[in-house]
Amino acid sequence: MYKLFKLFVFSFITVNTGSVFAEMSSGFGEYLYGPDTSETKACEYAQNKAKSMAISAVSGEAISNEQLLNCKETGNSNSSNQCEYNSITWSLIEGDIKSITNLVTKTEKRSGATACVVTLSADVILPTKKPDPNFQIKAKTNQTVYRTGDDFTIEIESTVPSYFAIFNWLPDENDQINRVLLRSAGDMSDSDILKKNAKGVYAFKQTFTATWSKEYAFDKKMHDEWIVVIVTKKPAKWLNTYDQDSFKAALREIPNDERRLKRMGYQLSK
Repeated sequence: MYKLFKLFVFSFITVNTGSVFAEMSSGFGEYLYGPDTSETKACEYAQNKAKSMAISAVSGEAISNEQLLNCKETGNSNSSNQCEYNSITWSLIEGDIKSITNLVTKTEKRSGATACVVTLSADVILPTKKPDPNFQIKAKTNQTVYRTGDDFTIEIESTVPSYFAIFNWLPDENDQINRVLLRSAGDMSDSDILKKNAKGVYAFKQTFTATWSKEYAFDKKMHDEWIVVIVTKKPAKWLNTYDQDSFKAALREIPNDERRLKRMGYQLSK
């Protein structure tokens, strides 16, 4: 499968619709595809890219170079493309669109492939509060490419006393978002506490074992997965498993100034 994205975000204006504040933003998404991808799916990818960029123009979020580089470390073109698309899909979870207008979809012949091109205008819902600049977090894993059985280490730091929850997003397993449980007993729904370490930093570090999901197809040797870390000022209750819509709803219930989120993409192979 071949793919190319070209993105432009155009001017936007602020509007007030009743009690919901929204901002009009325009985006452009292009997906270059070959015979392995249907036109319907390619145009879905292009439209999601355009929506993602419309949200990005309002929220300031963008796909980082680090995320794209992480996806490409194996040199597997198909896997890298899917990983990039998963990053785009995640941005749709973090933003809300009230409505879409001026949607135009067309296909164009390109050298050796076909491009689906989408332009649209989106009414993006604005968050009610801005993030707290004094509330910052760091999160990282020890690698970006794992084989089953490898040590998988997660590290988290926060500038303030806070609580955290770790999730594993599996795009190839019906887009499930599963809680990584750190305790073997007690109330699993409670968020965990970031405790001060010897350096006086609110931090967490733990090593797990990279595990192949039992739901994965046997003929596929590599999958893109994501670790999602949510750090909050107050304790929060979490379910063990979410789909995208329910996870998005849970995030929206926590004000922007009381939470921070970090997502880290990696590839898992047998």
